[in-house]
Amino acid sequence: MEFAKVLENARKTGVRAILVPSVNRADWDKLPQIVAIEGLELYFSLGLHPFFVLEITSEATSDLVQELKVRVRNAEPRMRAIGECGLDFLRGRSIDQREHQLAVFRAQLELARETGLPMTIHCVRAHGPMIELLRERPTPPSVMHAFSGSAEVARACVAAGHYVSFAGNLLLANARKVVEAALAVPDDRLLIETDTPDQTPPARRPADNEPAFIVDVARRLAQLRETSVEAIAAITFANAERVFGRAGSSKTTSR
Repeated sequence: MEFAKVLENARKTGVRAILVPSVNRADWDKLPQIVAIEGLELYFSLGLHPFFVLEITSEATSDLVQELKVRVRNAEPRMRAIGECGLDFLRGRSIDQREHQLAVFRAQLELARETGLPMTIHCVRAHGPMIELLRERPTPPSVMHAFSGSAEVARACVAAGHYVSFAGNLLLANARKVVEAALAVPDDRLLIETDTPDQTPPARRPADNEPAFIVDVARRLAQLRETSVEAIAAITFANAERVFGRAGSSKTTSR
């Protein structure tokens, strides 16, 4: 589907702002060129995703980290976060691969500390090391993106000052662990997202995911927390404004 159509669908659904994350070096050139449509604000983040990190050598990574620092420090106001960054020990299984991911994530964590920007954090099968890092080097309030951990991990993230964001995995039939986590997060640390184009809600398949489908996540979360979709929308939008900011503020989100 064309990007303009995706934006139009989102606006019709009631989405008011979108944060588009980078996942690799090529995105750093593309994202500043994205064009919004009337009634819908567009922001972006710059970072090195762990999938991309696994594809490049330590030597190449050093140069990319330096370039990322320069780009973040000189970015336009629509750049609101560092990410996606993080750890994925499902794909990175060897000791060397994991150490490589940890080194790159630490560098982005330090960049967040330096700039005061939040991070959008991808974490799969690595929640223990992630929590240790966030405790060891306190960072600006950041977002645990498309959360897949336990209620215990969610509480630890919140205790460390961060936000927990839920996506389409909340709608899966076997999502017991994620459901428990969604019930454990307090209102003031709760976010929702789509993880477009991934994690399409089951009822929307085989279509690619898109921001308009965030209503499915909101409905499921409202059902679980025994409240209204309107209440979930208001809570999560206010939280997104607080962590990422919007036009006219110092620093929303549906991805």
